[in-house]
Order: sequence, then structure tokens, then C-alpha cells
Amino acid sequence: MRIAVFGGTGNAGARVVTQVQRLGHDVVPVSRSGADVHGAPGAKADLLTGDGIESALDDVDVLVDCTNAANPLDTRIFTLGARHLIAAAEHAGVQRAVVLSIVGAEHSTFQYHQRKVDQEQRYLASRIDACIVRATQFHDFPVTFFEQARPLGVIPVFLGARFQTVDPDEVAELVAHEAVEPSGGSFVEIGGPRVRVSRDLAKAWQQATHARGLIVNGPFPPSLLAFFREGRNLLPADGHVGRVTFEEWLARTTR
Repeated sequence: MRIAVFGGTGNAGARVVTQVQRLGHDVVPVSRSGADVHGAPGAKADLLTGDGIESALDDVDVLVDCTNAANPLDTRIFTLGARHLIAAAEHAGVQRAVVLSIVGAEHSTFQYHQRKVDQEQRYLASRIDACIVRATQFHDFPVTFFEQARPLGVIPVFLGARFQTVDPDEVAELVAHEAVEPSGGSFVEIGGPRVRVSRDLAKAWQQATHARGLIVNGPFPPSLLAFFREGRNLLPADGHVGRVTFEEWLARTTR
């Protein structure tokens, strides 16, 4: 089986490439750079213009969409990009698509989440057999904000927010399995093993990294903060629960 991973050089996509390799299938990481990933020869494509998509889908059985918006204010990759990719995939006779998305996005007013839902609906309305894998925030999601503010001597947290962060490798494993051995559902969801408040994650990160700084309430967009405060980002009862805790992930990844 030949699987093309769009966004294949990104945080999630590169991990999916690795997991597909472990399952013994041919994988093509597709990105704007066309870079190879973990020994898998890359293909170059631009989803916003459509350039290179058809050739990247040559002889492909399954496409995995792990594309992401580098700028959360420019989410065309989820709308225009998805339109170009789906049209090319239908023309190429791709049998199946697996799309990485976000738990609870349909309940959010944050633009980034709304565009992800738009992307989901485009795939589900297409002629391709599609599965949406929704994940809670990755363990590295809060860490990104902690690291960015570290030089300022502060650690920004989402006041009153709860998270159920998940190991991105476990998400990638689920995505790869859905590509190779479909479970049959249109939606599959996965989250981490524990629900934590933002401040506790910050304290755990401080302990693991020995970072010094004052924990403060971050200046986050109100719509995003409301999404987290209302618990819309937490895993439903029937979702897959990951095994790796935030602390275990920190111990593995912190230098």
C-alpha cells in the first residue's frame, strides 16, 4: 500500500511517516519543501496553488492530511488547500483519506477551529472514503507558550482552563492505523490519560526544565480561552485514551 502524508515534514506528519514505515508500507511525505523524512523520499506540492499535488498522488492508495497553518490567522490551507487536494485525489482515484483534526472543534468560535471543521466537512462530502481523527492538544502545545515567554521571565497559562494533552506519537500511531486498517467510522478521537489545569502543566514543566519564571495569566484570544475553560477540548467518554502522561513525555523529551 502506498500512502501520501501531506504536511509530512511537520510535527504530526513526520511522526505519521514513521508510524507508516513501522507498519511496513510505502510512504511519501509531501510538503512545500519536498524534503525527505526518516529516509522516505519526499514529494513537493503547494496546496494553496495546487502545484505538484497530482504528481504527489501518483499511484497513491491513501492520503493522510496533517497539514497545518503556520499562521493561525491564515487558515486557507484548511479551505482552499483542502479543496485542491480533494479534487486532485478524486481525479487520481485515491481510495481513502485520513484527516488529523481537533477534539471539540465543532463547538468552538475560534477561527482556526472553525476552519478545521470546514476541512472535515469537505472531506466527508467528497467521493473519497474519509476518516477524521480528532485529537486533544498535544503535550507540546502548552510548552510552546512556556518556551516562547521563557526569556521574559514569565510562564503564561490559560486561566481556568483544563487540558487533556496527549503524546503526539500516540496520535500518529492511531492515524497510521486508520490509514492502513480502517476501523470503519467517520470519526475517531484520542486524548491523554489525565485532565489537568493549565497551571499544573506549567509547574510540571518548570520542574522538568528547571526554568525560572513567574506563572501569569496569558493574553490569549477570548474565543480560544472560552473553548478551554468550557472543557470543549476534553475527550468524549468513548474516545481512545493515551498512555503517556505529560510528565512522562517531559522526561523523554527534555534535555
